[in-house]
Amino acid sequence: MKKQITIRDVAREAGVSVCCVSWVLNHHARSSVVSEPTRQRVVESAAKLGYHRNQLASATRTGKVNTIAAILSFEEFHSMAPVNQQILFGIMLEASQWKYGVRVFPDDDLETTFQDIAENRIDKAILHSVEPTIREQAAVLAERYSIQLAYSLERGHHGFPAVNADNVETTCKMVHYLVEHGHRRIGLLCVPHKYYYIQDRHAGYLQGMRECGLAVDPDWIRCSDNVVESVDLLLGLPASRRPTACVTLADSLAANAQKAALERGLRIPEDFSVMGIGDTEIGRFTFRKLTTMNESQLESGKMLVRLLLGQEVGTPDEFNVYHTHATLVERESVYRIPKGKNKK
Repeated sequence: MKKQITIRDVAREAGVSVCCVSWVLNHHARSSVVSEPTRQRVVESAAKLGYHRNQLASATRTGKVNTIAAILSFEEFHSMAPVNQQILFGIMLEASQWKYGVRVFPDDDLETTFQDIAENRIDKAILHSVEPTIREQAAVLAERYSIQLAYSLERGHHGFPAVNADNVETTCKMVHYLVEHGHRRIGLLCVPHKYYYIQDRHAGYLQGMRECGLAVDPDWIRCSDNVVESVDLLLGLPASRRPTACVTLADSLAANAQKAALERGLRIPEDFSVMGIGDTEIGRFTFRKLTTMNESQLESGKMLVRLLLGQEVGTPDEFNVYHTHATLVERESVYRIPKGKNKK
């Protein structure tokens, strides 16, 4: 019978301690102190000897399993499908890289969910919900069951961190991009400030206008759930005051803005340029394909896993948020005003 390879054999082959091998192969938080050459030598030695971790024995010994719980609303999963799917896919991809599994739990009964997580010996969880009451309850239960918790979206809570796109930076970049294309009258199509990400995107627009030395006309800003009315009021301003371009908080809002402008007989993008956020399918099927911001939600999912596993992910902000950064996707919905013809 072939001898079973142990971590002692791997340690001997790699010329390191048994503890070092254990840290590296079990992705322990202390593995962060191991240099990359040493880490690589341990991995190569394990592969050369044919070492395989006994996950059942590890779970029996430590009382924990290599599984991350993803908590989300099954009922609402499709309401923001691209965001939800990209974050969950990122979680699954990164977890597999670290030899972790992902198990999905519902957020409709958090008491039962956290009890199930604890009973299954899972000690790491990601909550995907922007609802304050759900986030608060999850923090209380995570503390009760000694579960490491991280939030996707919004801000950190009760000492537990969050991973989110830098929403202030995102809309600030959008304003700068429009100014670079010659626009000076730039509007904001917003919604009521129910969540932090909305507040941050609004603040980013104002910051961008300040940085570009542009005054803000209050009539250029619309924060309402009634998108049709908001767009109608924005575009109903006299031509001398009407924005030539608009920052919108989502691709769907940008699509509605394009539609309303066309119904008014405006040319897109020559008379009215729009930008969205999300890089969603809708942006590829508007009258003029949307220039938009991709929020790197896939990277957010990956960062959530690395954060829970104690890997280096940067420095959080004052709200205990680790940021990813949106990237520009240029298409057809922004007009470059010729130099010398900038509309004041």
